[in-house]
Amino acid sequence: MTPVFTDPAARRRWGAYFAEVQRLLARAGTDAVGLRDDLEAHVADSMAASSGSELARLDRALSQLGRPADYLRPLLADGLIERGTRRYSQVTIARGLSHAVLAGSRRTAIALGFGFAYLLLAVFAAMAILKPLWGEHVGVFRNADGTISGGIVAHTDGARELLGWWSIPIALLLAALFYVALARGARVLAAVRA
Repeated sequence: MTPVFTDPAARRRWGAYFAEVQRLLARAGTDAVGLRDDLEAHVADSMAASSGSELARLDRALSQLGRPADYLRPLLADGLIERGTRRYSQVTIARGLSHAVLAGSRRTAIALGFGFAYLLLAVFAAMAILKPLWGEHVGVFRNADGTISGGIVAHTDGARELLGWWSIPIALLLAALFYVALARGARVLAAVRA
């Protein structure tokens, strides 16, 4: 159900998008034949419900749907694994697992990045709280061998503290910056997934 486009740029954009859909669906076999028709109908309906030029309406509809790899890989993985287990086909199961890994790796990387940023936020907050209580082990230190270490340090033998009490406002500022960056990052992710 391809709409009739008068704008050649919109026609090319439609063709490129659904060529990628077709490329991904070809790996799934015949089980996904009707999925492309459903996707085309969905995009055509979204275009009909909005206003503006053909290209603007198409871009809005496709951006709401997202990249084909993002939403098709999990479907392909499930379908291939199910088909492979029914037929006892190790090759089909392996293809399904590869799609599952590719679909999940981006989500895993994002989750690990957020987790690391929250860990840094906690470290900076802990530094600000612990500096008055355990000052000789919290801060930025130049060790006797010339190396620099920072944070909450267990051994400071022969080390000289470089920031002194300035480490408290600096740690609080860094914790606040990480907090704001994480809040904005979560908002961007929520907008992308919506």
